[in-house]
Amino acid sequence: MPSINIGNLENQEKILELLQILYTSQFNPSKFDWGTFFGTRRTGELFSTKFYNHSKTDSGIGIMMNDSEGHVCKPSTDKVKERDDFEHHNAFWYCLCNFKVDNQGVKIPTAIEGQSGFKRTGAVDVGVLTPPLYWGEEFVEDGYIKHFSDSEVPNKRPDLKLTLMPHCRDNKGNPMPYGIVSAYYAGEIEGILYGSSGLAVKNFMSYDALHTAMGKKGEGYVGAGSERSAYLKNFLWIKYKTLNSQSVFPGATNYNTQVKVAKAESEVMYVTIAKASLGTIYVGCTVSIGTNTTAAAPDRQQTNIASNLANLVKVTKIEDADEGVNVRVYVDAPKAFTTTENTYISTMSLHSGQTDFVLGNDGQVADDGKHSFRIQGVEDGIGAYMVSGNELLHKNTATNTILYNRNGAETYTNTDPSGSGWKEVAHYDNTGSQDIWIAEETVDLETGSTFVRTVGTSGAKDIGDRYYYGSTGTGIREYLTRGDLRSTSAAGLSCLNGWHGVGRADWDLAAAVS
Repeated sequence: MPSINIGNLENQEKILELLQILYTSQFNPSKFDWGTFFGTRRTGELFSTKFYNHSKTDSGIGIMMNDSEGHVCKPSTDKVKERDDFEHHNAFWYCLCNFKVDNQGVKIPTAIEGQSGFKRTGAVDVGVLTPPLYWGEEFVEDGYIKHFSDSEVPNKRPDLKLTLMPHCRDNKGNPMPYGIVSAYYAGEIEGILYGSSGLAVKNFMSYDALHTAMGKKGEGYVGAGSERSAYLKNFLWIKYKTLNSQSVFPGATNYNTQVKVAKAESEVMYVTIAKASLGTIYVGCTVSIGTNTTAAAPDRQQTNIASNLANLVKVTKIEDADEGVNVRVYVDAPKAFTTTENTYISTMSLHSGQTDFVLGNDGQVADDGKHSFRIQGVEDGIGAYMVSGNELLHKNTATNTILYNRNGAETYTNTDPSGSGWKEVAHYDNTGSQDIWIAEETVDLETGSTFVRTVGTSGAKDIGDRYYYGSTGTGIREYLTRGDLRSTSAAGLSCLNGWHGVGRADWDLAAAVS
């Protein structure tokens, strides 16, 4: 494919012809020359946001600079498409694709949205396909500037040499002529994890379980991690000029309801509960129904509570019962069930695909703490922690923790990563071993990993996410980020849980395919 200058109408028409080729059923994305194609579209525009140091202000709100200046972006809903001044720039172009990972760790697009072979649901992995994208961080006297472009050397700042974003590298760290990042959290179909829409997201994950699950898909899979987090954070910083993700996208973090049934019933597809106890349950949310068999309070970690009657099912209807005193909550369980006086209904992490009908590139059905969100095609905030497939924490002393990233290393490990080819990204000294609020982060541009740099004061300031440090215990820990459906203001894209060993699998842990 020849190089095409897009600076005039004639050549823009050639670009249109190329795009039409892309969406024909005969087009094979796995064989296409993406490098040349994206090269013809490159603009070299530079999008930047300046943030002030925490010592100057704790607002977490930045100032748009360069080609971002004057741009406005607001999250859309499934009913209203809001303004997004970035969406027509090449650096913000994306489309959904199906992808696979070969044995060398290369993420290969196999179909793109619009083709007859593309599938959003079922036993496929859905990704977001982007041009090669670049980012950087420039430190200035009173703060730091986040830079983003579709060119390594942007037009307005040829002195900058930006870094290829992590989602544009394969699982061994090698550059690709495009970027692919998983669009959804993964659910299970016939024992295999797939990242597609409409699935009950596989919970009770752990770092070890994720590695085992990825091995079933092929040698090159490692599980999504820092590249997915980096993608979401970058577009938050650039499009919404904020460090605090929950100020724009709260996610399902105030969505914690566990209710005992009002009556026992046989062979039903619903539970009857007090109307006043409905709480955060709504039509379309995900719940589990189970019978509490212990004297202790119901806990989603208990097998019965989590799954013995109806496991991770959607609420399909809520109707008044018993003259309005109670309500019946109907679910799409695979078969009818019988409840007892000790049966509970519990909200659970949301199914994938709740954002499918959001009208813009970014948005959420509702900004209410009960719904997931989407940023640049990637869905998140489902009410679960994300188990990173390529990051580990080493609490080597009671007060010092090191963050490692696999960074393309051949060696998989669930023990001390030092000396095994993993990259030591950053460390943090926590003299009191207490939980802290994150104000600012260290960002490793090569891997996308981030770690606390400055301690904050609350969930409303700076980044405003909680780092649950793990007390004084030592050892290797899973890198668990986002927060769950109970986390409220502590949650966010940077929320971090340092308590769990690599084999601990909880009801609120999920993962994505890569």
